[in-house]
Amino acid sequence: MKITAIKQQVKNPERVSIFIDGRYEFSLSLDELVKHKLKNDDELDGPEVKQFKKISADGKLRARALEWLMNRPHSEREFRDYLFRKKIEPEQIDGLVKEMTEKGYLDNAKFAEWFTELQARRGKSDRAIRAELFKKGIGRELADETMSQNAGGEEQRLKSVIEKKAKLSRYKNDPNKLAKYLTGQGFSWNLVKQELLSDREDT
Repeated sequence: MKITAIKQQVKNPERVSIFIDGRYEFSLSLDELVKHKLKNDDELDGPEVKQFKKISADGKLRARALEWLMNRPHSEREFRDYLFRKKIEPEQIDGLVKEMTEKGYLDNAKFAEWFTELQARRGKSDRAIRAELFKKGIGRELADETMSQNAGGEEQRLKSVIEKKAKLSRYKNDPNKLAKYLTGQGFSWNLVKQELLSDREDT
């Protein structure tokens, strides 16, 4: 079997299509093409073609995984769940997690910092943020460290939430209902009571 054409792909210029005996067989990234030194008229036997098809499939999977990771920071658990949904074999998942971690594309600490800051800007309580971090696979020690360094100002966040919600008709004249909502969002009763009483004194 002979390579009869190597064509750069139109939709993805970083990959080339390999044709054997005039028929498309597999694709490779430009880096993979250079690494394996493939060129026109090279002879390949059946096992070699099978091997290159696996290399092709692994390369496509790696590219999709990297594209997914680059959308926003992700935790390792999120990445593993994503690969599991794609029905990737466990050893492949472990290999991709190791590779992406070593290359810096997957970092629980960076994810925890990003996620904590995002949720804090959205006015979430410390308790709610910590619970979400646990769900994302962030351990207690890292969650506590991240929260202490990046959350900050829960009292101010609570004030902002109260200011917004107090304008709504269902809460405007019902502080007890508002308090129930706030504690349901993870803010402590003592802090809620303190801020609501403070608001009353200011009006």
